[in-house]
Amino acid sequence: MTIQPGIPIIFVPGTSGTSLDTSKSFNHEFTGDRHTFPEICLTCPLGSITHADEVFQYNPAASDPAGPRIWIGPEAVGHLLAEAVNANRGSHYFDVLQFDGSGQNTLFPQIGAGTILQKVNLDPAGIITHGVYDSLVNFLTTGITGPRRPLNNGSNGLYLFAYDWRGDLPDQAQQLGLFVDCVLQRPEVQAAHIQKVALLTHSLGGPVARAYYLSSPANAARVDQVISLAGGFGGIILPIKILTMGDNWTLGFGSGPISVGFADWEGQALAQNWGTAYFQIPNSDLWFSDDTHNGGTFHRAYIRDDRQAPILTHSASMAWLQLYYNTFITNSAETFFTNPLLPAMGDFRGGTGNIPHHRIISKGITNTVVAVHISIGTSDECQFLTQLGLPVDPAESAPIVRYDVVTGDGDGTVPYHGLLGSIAASEDRVYILDNVDHVGITANADVHTLIQHLLDGTVTSQTQVSATFHSPFDAGVHELP
Repeated sequence: MTIQPGIPIIFVPGTSGTSLDTSKSFNHEFTGDRHTFPEICLTCPLGSITHADEVFQYNPAASDPAGPRIWIGPEAVGHLLAEAVNANRGSHYFDVLQFDGSGQNTLFPQIGAGTILQKVNLDPAGIITHGVYDSLVNFLTTGITGPRRPLNNGSNGLYLFAYDWRGDLPDQAQQLGLFVDCVLQRPEVQAAHIQKVALLTHSLGGPVARAYYLSSPANAARVDQVISLAGGFGGIILPIKILTMGDNWTLGFGSGPISVGFADWEGQALAQNWGTAYFQIPNSDLWFSDDTHNGGTFHRAYIRDDRQAPILTHSASMAWLQLYYNTFITNSAETFFTNPLLPAMGDFRGGTGNIPHHRIISKGITNTVVAVHISIGTSDECQFLTQLGLPVDPAESAPIVRYDVVTGDGDGTVPYHGLLGSIAASEDRVYILDNVDHVGITANADVHTLIQHLLDGTVTSQTQVSATFHSPFDAGVHELP
């Protein structure tokens, strides 16, 4: 692989792509609780679970010399599997990842970013593993010995930026800036008179990199080019789903009390005070520019709350979050995204300056969350029995607030609209694949080849690879209504 001479490459991973470790051993006493699931059943025993008090230990493991790995290593997997028979009590092992009400890591400050998750050990012996970024890193280079070291003795090494993905976008961008400066100050880099880096990103890493180079001309001057895989610049709806309904991060299956592995309710509880849950949602009124209410083709309202008037603006969306969720973090996100000095995160019509920003995305996976529907209804069991014409217990007919997802086109995680953002008619740096999922795009052979050509400068625009990658303006390449 030929890299442009002298340009260091920094890889910025996505949400949950960095492990969260602790610098010391400690115990955490979990106070028992009870979870109820009225959407499943109001009165039956399966509609709730009770957890007794428990002390979780976070100790180094001989199989993991990096130290106690909270997210996610063999210790965490072991707790999830051991407690699956006890209604997912093992999910509370992750309670120590919670932030305080101001979105800060003050409750358990000993936990922070560890290393890029190339492979996740699913058992203490490391026999069963799950690849995360292993394929991508192996493609770029071999012989990695640490998360922040160059992978060769020259100035054009690969550096992996491990960061705390729970935090907010401005802090993450600031940390990236410190990391870029650190790379550029390395003796071998300075000896070669190198003053720029290339940023290769996945998912949340894309907005982090964009927030970094948009924040000041000095930062932009340090960036040679950006290559983003599956970046949700226009916005992601999945965080709204997580705040309202929870999520298992693909680390479990089932729902409510009948689940195995990481439980939806734990993901929901943790996300309430994480900045990443508020800074990834649609970030401007550009999201609604082609809504059906504005004469467009698509229904863009991503919060469809039947309890109030339609939510069709960015400010109304944020007001809804302020009403029901973390007001402080919502206000922080609103302040950041409405800064008149910064271009909108998802507006690429004039917001990259002199930096080539190449975006590799996918579409065609129609189970992508594009909205959350909130309504007043009855439990699933009540609806099921009613449909069958069977008698329903009056207690189970009581009205409840229901949360249901609405799905549409995207990569399985980010809606196509959020991946694409707002683009100019001359846009030639968006490269589209069909039916490649959000994580799978990092392991795709065609994507690897394109990354190589973008880095060595033999490809600079989508038209050069049109036989493999679509343009947003190709005939037939559009969203599904």
